[in-house]
Amino acid sequence: MSQLTEYLKLIPKGLKNLDKVVEGISNQVKLEYDMLSQEEKEIIIGRRAICHVCPFNSKNATLVGIYKTDRTDDHCIHCGCPITTRTASLESACGIKDYNEKNPDNTLNLKWDKVK
Repeated sequence: MSQLTEYLKLIPKGLKNLDKVVEGISNQVKLEYDMLSQEEKEIIIGRRAICHVCPFNSKNATLVGIYKTDRTDDHCIHCGCPITTRTASLESACGIKDYNEKNPDNTLNLKWDKVK
């Protein structure tokens, strides 16, 4: 599957959650320009630390052979969201929530939950 095809498949979900996508992008920019509260920075940085070592991070899942992608960004293999955007959206929970909604008989523990 091409990188473009993978990104195009994310559009319906992104549009459905546009408020969270915009919040994540906005908070990422604010983080880069030091415009977030210390608490918000710590939450985002903490989430990213968790995602960095998570087995469902695309880089980690690819390394162990359970996932294949043409995308070059770090993203959650369960929800497809870029790690930087999902972790910066304080209204979002870990991507495992998406997996759990689709697999109610085989749920996994969330790594982090929404703040607001």
